Amino acid sequence: MLNFWMPVTILVLSLTPYSGVGAQEGLSSLGAIGGARAYWGNDIEFGETRFTLHGVTCPDPTTEDGKRAKALADTFLRMRGIMRCETSNGSGDCVHRSPSGIRNLFEVML
Repeated sequence: MLNFWMPVTILVLSLTPYSGVGAQEGLSSLGAIGGARAYWGNDIEFGETRFTLHGVTCPDPTTEDGKRAKALADTFLRMRGIMRCETSNGSGDCVHRSPSGIRNLFEVML
């Protein structure tokens, strides 16, 4: 039996800032972001898809540094603009595009 991983691309379009349950439900109904969040500073979760940011290691989220890393990743995931996340073999990165420029979550977390 062959065992291989298919790359996954998740495209998220956010035109309004994330603001609670109503916004979360609206995004879920679009099938876009669902429950996008940082599970850990370097582990990102989109619905049932979870991946680790390539080359990033963050402290345990029960520590102060770990809580700050997780909060930073969550803030990045909620930014206005277009978010594109690509994963392969359980690791990946998210790229945010907006009028102010392009930023990678990988670089932000380093």
